[in-house]
Formats: sequence, C-alpha cells, structure tokens
Amino acid sequence: MIKPKHLEKIFAPTNDAGNEGQIVCECGCKAFQVRYFGEFYDTNKLACAPCEDKFGQAVRAVCADCKKEYLLYDFALHGYDGLIGGDGAAVPEELLRQFKTNADDSFEIKMILEYDEEDQFLEEIVNDRELNEEFHFTMADRASIWTWVDIQLKGVQSGTVYPEFVNEELA
Repeated sequence: MIKPKHLEKIFAPTNDAGNEGQIVCECGCKAFQVRYFGEFYDTNKLACAPCEDKFGQAVRAVCADCKKEYLLYDFALHGYDGLIGGDGAAVPEELLRQFKTNADDSFEIKMILEYDEEDQFLEEIVNDRELNEEFHFTMADRASIWTWVDIQLKGVQSGTVYPEFVNEELA
C-alpha cells in the first residue's frame, strides 16, 4: 500500500489498494473546515487558477476540534504537470479562502489518489537522466507524485455530498 508522506498520519485507507481514504485528524476528529485556492468552473468543483505567472490549486483541512491544519494537496507539489512540468506555483497562505456553502461550513473529506505503476515510474521518472539532474527522484517519491487526485466532501451539518470538489488529472 502506498501512502503520501505528508498524509501518512491522517489518511485512513477505505479500500484494499489503499488509494482511497478518509481524512482523520491526529486527534481523531473527522470534521474539517476546508481552505482552498482555485477557481470554481461548476458548482463546488475547483479548477486550477493563475498564480504567480503559473497555475495553482491547493486544498488544506483545518480540524474542527483541535484546529490543526493539514495540507492535503497542492498542484505544484503533488503532480507531474505542476511539479516536474513546472506549470505549478506553490500557493501562498494568504491566497487561501474558506469553503462554505449555504448549508455547510465543515466537512468530512475523502481522497482518491492515482499513481503511475512502479515500473512506469522507475522508467519515466527515476531513471530519466535529465529529470534527475534537477530533482534526484527515488522510488520513495512515487507516493507524492500523483497522476490524478479526487477530493470529495460531505457536509457535516447537512449530510450533502459534494463530489469531485477537486478532480484533477496531474500528468
């Protein structure tokens, strides 16, 4: 099972492959305020937006109980296009806004992550001489370089599901 290092303590897998999971705070709480950067292209569906002459998209979760904050996803750090392709700008904290709807201001969070297969990652990323001059990737980096991310929210107050809050191909 593969699990991103930055989510290791809060990603609770919900399937056998381990690529789907619920976000659970270290304190045990499953309710979060959601902070984000991006543009909505449809009701409650977040896309990348211009950021520092590149593109940015980011989602952070703030625990409703203990207020600990976690980075869930940043286009510039977790995907091929943003990180390796250089299309992404890390989103500054001051650009994040709180996600709220008429019914909800705290949410349960589910993430679905897709990765390259091991042999493909080894061939195209780790063994690529040009990439490694700049990045020095190892197989351990596979857990943080996703090919797709899907973040789904469920309103704590209403029970409303907000599917595909983020649904982004990253490679």
